[in-house]
Amino acid sequence: MVAQPSFSVSADAEPSGSLGAAYDRLPTAVVCVRGAAVFYANPAAAALFRRPVASLIETPWAALCRAVSAEPLDLAQRAQAGGAVTVALKDMGAGASEPLCQLFVSPLRLVPGGDWLLIFEPVSALGPLADQQDVLSRLLDTVGDAVLLVDDDGRILDLNTAAQRVFAVDRDPARGMSVWPLLAPTLFEDGGMGEEASVQMLIRAVPRSTLGTGRSITMSRVDGIGFPGEMAVSPLPLPTVSAHLVTVRDVSDRKRIESRLERLALYDPLTRLPNRVKILQHLERMIAQAPLRTIVAISIDIDHFKYVNDFFGHGPGDRLLQAVGGRLGGDLEEGDLLGHLGGDDFVIISSTLDPVATIDRLARRVEEASARTFLIDQSELYISLSQGIALYPDHASEPSNLLTAAQAATYEAKEAGRATTVVYSERVRDRRAGRLAIETDLRRAAERGEFSLEYQPRLGTLDGTLRGMEALLRWDHPEMGRIPPSHFIPIAEESGLIVPIGHWVLETACKQARYWMQRGFPDLKVAINLSVRQFRDAGLLQKVVEALEASGLPPANLELEITESGLMSDLDRAVDLLQDLKALGITIAIDDFGTGYSSLSYLKRLPIDLLKIDRSFISGISDNADDRAICQAIVSMAASLTLETVAEGVETESQFECLQEIGCREVQGYYFARPLSVGDFSTYLTRHPANSPR
Repeated sequence: MVAQPSFSVSADAEPSGSLGAAYDRLPTAVVCVRGAAVFYANPAAAALFRRPVASLIETPWAALCRAVSAEPLDLAQRAQAGGAVTVALKDMGAGASEPLCQLFVSPLRLVPGGDWLLIFEPVSALGPLADQQDVLSRLLDTVGDAVLLVDDDGRILDLNTAAQRVFAVDRDPARGMSVWPLLAPTLFEDGGMGEEASVQMLIRAVPRSTLGTGRSITMSRVDGIGFPGEMAVSPLPLPTVSAHLVTVRDVSDRKRIESRLERLALYDPLTRLPNRVKILQHLERMIAQAPLRTIVAISIDIDHFKYVNDFFGHGPGDRLLQAVGGRLGGDLEEGDLLGHLGGDDFVIISSTLDPVATIDRLARRVEEASARTFLIDQSELYISLSQGIALYPDHASEPSNLLTAAQAATYEAKEAGRATTVVYSERVRDRRAGRLAIETDLRRAAERGEFSLEYQPRLGTLDGTLRGMEALLRWDHPEMGRIPPSHFIPIAEESGLIVPIGHWVLETACKQARYWMQRGFPDLKVAINLSVRQFRDAGLLQKVVEALEASGLPPANLELEITESGLMSDLDRAVDLLQDLKALGITIAIDDFGTGYSSLSYLKRLPIDLLKIDRSFISGISDNADDRAICQAIVSMAASLTLETVAEGVETESQFECLQEIGCREVQGYYFARPLSVGDFSTYLTRHPANSPR
């Protein structure tokens, strides 16, 4: 394009890009000026001035020509005036005449900084207008962007091949058409631009180039299909007609990519709901548009969602999230917005003048969403939802704090028993702050020596001999005293701290068991619980090997306990890992058996040695027929698979007698001994009958 080249200028002032190449092929002399000096000249200019291109670069343009008339030659005035001016070429060599040329000047509006395009046409070479337009047409066809040559009245004089493709029109039918229905269809239809509109109106509407700025204008093809385009308008002086070059860049593909990237940035790809970033943006707009209204934020969490993933797998779990999102989003009122914050956390926000009514409406909507079952992969799933409610500005003055408050209330609802609703309060805030304080202190507890292990004996039901002990973690906080495991273990699990803490327990228990072995108790077996997070740790096998090697404990004296949910989250991996652990000689036990899946089909696949009957069944075994039947079934099932059974939580003589009757081989609980410190367990060993191997 002559008036608006889209090439860039490198450090050595050589132009690059399609227009630079086009100028090089043009038979007309073209010179580009920046400030007062030449920064580009094509081969035709070198031939005209009888100088190499390199010698023209950085030459003051005024040294190349002079005005024939008495008027001074000013590029800005010349470009504004339009048309051509006759100039005489200077410094053509000794004895050479000064040939006359027609000089056309146009600003390079695509390149900021006062650059100018100078076209020199020898007077003798100027032919009819048709010939000039033919040259220009061939030049325009070398440009990648769509270029329209229009007159002052907005009639198309010519267009290049790219413009024919962009506007879906051939060259001949387009000549003479009005450009306004193509460039400004909305304004044209609304009467803002009619047939009488001039190019100057377009220049006023688009005073600066929008090419490459990201600002697009809605344009239209001849067939009426709209598209986003960027545009620049520049005057093009011709000897017999005043014309303008309109450059258009179709940015439809870029807009589609931008839209796709925006969706990835602002929407959850699984549920297609707004994500946290989008929700925060929406909250900011809500506050700005109606600062005196109340904003209700309801955080929603699926209770026990991890069990769905553990049992059915992540695919069905994802489909449940999609189904819950779809059901929550149904029948929401205008102004409500549902979002997915990640995991199984959803949120609904609404701006209202009546927060009580809005809370009641939205809370009932959430309850209705979980009232019916979900059919996922031909399986009916019953779920419950916990809700946390926070209000702007009552509970938070910033969008992010509002979401945090709502989620804190949700955590409180889950701790209160789930399937309930909690409104944010100072009590919720204090409890959350306490949880964060525990998490912070947990990170330093091991290095400060605040952790210790206690050991609970495990006895044989037939002869009462000591068979082993279970290592149990204890935390003595310097300020809060002894913190119950039920308070800090879930926090450690959620935060991931359970992995390094569990490694400390493994190393410490192995060393202690080895110490007691060396003191005359060679058959003691220490049982250690592995959390779900630990079992999923890719480095677990290596850590077990290192703990055994560092302590010197024989693998046969180590028992690892894992819950059913920890195994079922990835059964194939669980089988492989358990086989590797058993290959070392380690005993494998399933902890809390009976509370999870308790299926013969998966038990047959697992390389395990022992089932630990959950204490919830033991507590009622002596006076509840169902609990006794369950315990009997577990013992019988274990025997059929040549597995041992251990009952935990035995607290009374009658419970112990029932377990003896149904054939359970080992027991532990307060009826025999509470968890003991290292010193107390050492004393227990000396007073208890000698242990015998199983």
